[in-house]
Amino acid sequence: MSGNLSVTPKGDLLIPKNMLGKLKGKDPAEMGVTRLYDDLLLTAHAQPGQRAKPLLFGDLRLFNVGELMALISSMHKDGSLTLLVPHARKTMIFSGGKIVYASSNVEDDRLGEVLWRQGYLSLDQLSTVHDLVGPGRKLGSLLMEKEMITPRQLYEGIKSQVLEIVYSTFHFRRGEFLFAEGKVRLKGTVRLDMSTQEVMMEGIQRMEEMTRLDELFPDRGSILLKRPLQVEVDLDEPGRVMFGLIDGRRSVSQIIEASHLGELDALKALAKLRRIGFLDVREHAVEDESDLGPLPDVLKAYRLLLRQIHQTLAAEVPESVARVEAFLGSPGPEYERVFANVGFDDSGMLDMDTLYRNARAAQADSPRELALAALRSFYDYAQFQAMDVLEDDACDQMVSKLRKIRSRIKE
Repeated sequence: MSGNLSVTPKGDLLIPKNMLGKLKGKDPAEMGVTRLYDDLLLTAHAQPGQRAKPLLFGDLRLFNVGELMALISSMHKDGSLTLLVPHARKTMIFSGGKIVYASSNVEDDRLGEVLWRQGYLSLDQLSTVHDLVGPGRKLGSLLMEKEMITPRQLYEGIKSQVLEIVYSTFHFRRGEFLFAEGKVRLKGTVRLDMSTQEVMMEGIQRMEEMTRLDELFPDRGSILLKRPLQVEVDLDEPGRVMFGLIDGRRSVSQIIEASHLGELDALKALAKLRRIGFLDVREHAVEDESDLGPLPDVLKAYRLLLRQIHQTLAAEVPESVARVEAFLGSPGPEYERVFANVGFDDSGMLDMDTLYRNARAAQADSPRELALAALRSFYDYAQFQAMDVLEDDACDQMVSKLRKIRSRIKE
C-alpha cells in the first residue's frame, strides 16, 4: 500500500498505517472529527476533556485577535494559532507565549514581496529567481546563493515578514481560529525586537490608522486621477510607486494590488499624495455618460449608497446578498418597469443606465423623479435587510459610511 494519503473511487479518505501517528491502535469509535472552517480535523480524542494538550477553537466574532494573543502570552504557551478567513489562512507560532514565526498563504505576505518592500531587492531580481523556487529550494537560500542579499538582510526580512503578517490579522472581524498547544520547531524562527505586548499595541494602533484611511477612500472602486504638478515635491519611494500607477483607469483597489506595498502602506502613500494635491478621486469607474446623456448626480449618489450596502454584505454576510437582490425580482407594481433587467455587477454597482432608460420609457416627462422614487424605495429596503443581519460593529461602520454619502445628496 502507498505511504501517502489517497482518496478511494467512492470519495473516502484512506490513511495508510505509517501515517496514523497517535491514531494508530485506536478504536475508530474513540475518534472524533471536528470541522475547522472548510477543513476537517481527525483526532484521537472523541470525548470532552480527554485531549492531552488543550485545543482552543472558536469564532473571531466572539474573540478578536488581540484577545487571543493576550491569552496565549499570559499563559506562556507553546503552539500555533491559525486564523481562517475568506481567501486567507495565517498562522502564528508561539514559544513560551512569544511570537517567533508567522506564515500566510496571501501573495503580498510572501518573503520576496517583503524583501522588495524593505528595499533589499528589485522586482527584476525577484523575477529572475521566482521560477527556481520549489521543493528543497527556498527563496532565501537562492537569493543568498546568487549573492542578491546578505544573511543579515534575510534575517531582517524574515522578521519584517513575521510582523507584517501578524499586524494584518488585527483587521480580521469574521472567521475562525484554532490554537493547538504543542512543542514548536525553532528551526527558521526569529527573535523579534518587540515583546508580544508591544506587538499587540502596534497592531491595535495600525488597525485604528487603517480605519481612518478607510474613511479617506471609502469606495475602493473609485478611480484615481493625477493632477498637474504646480510645485516640485521630492516623493519617497512608496509615493513614487503609487503616483506612477495612477493612470485615470485603475481603481483604488487595483492600484493597491499592483503596488505590492501592502494595504496599509499603499493607503498611507495615497493619503499623502491626496493631502499635497497630487491626485483627484473620481467616485466610480462606471462611465457617467451614456446614450441618454449624463446621469443626474442624485442618481449617482444612490448608486454609491446601494453599492456600499452590497459590498458590506458581500464581505460580512455573503449569504445575505440574495436578500437585497431579491427586491429587483419583485419591486412591486409601481416600480416593476423601472427595475426591469436591472442588476448588480461583480463590484456591487447597480446598472443605472438601464434603470434610467426604463424610467424614461415609463415616464418621459419626468424620468428623474420616477427613477429617484424607485431608488429611494430600493435603498430603504436594502438598508433594512443589511441592518437586520449585520453584527453591531459592522452595522455601525456601514451606517457611518452611508451617512457621509447621504450628506452630499441634494435631491
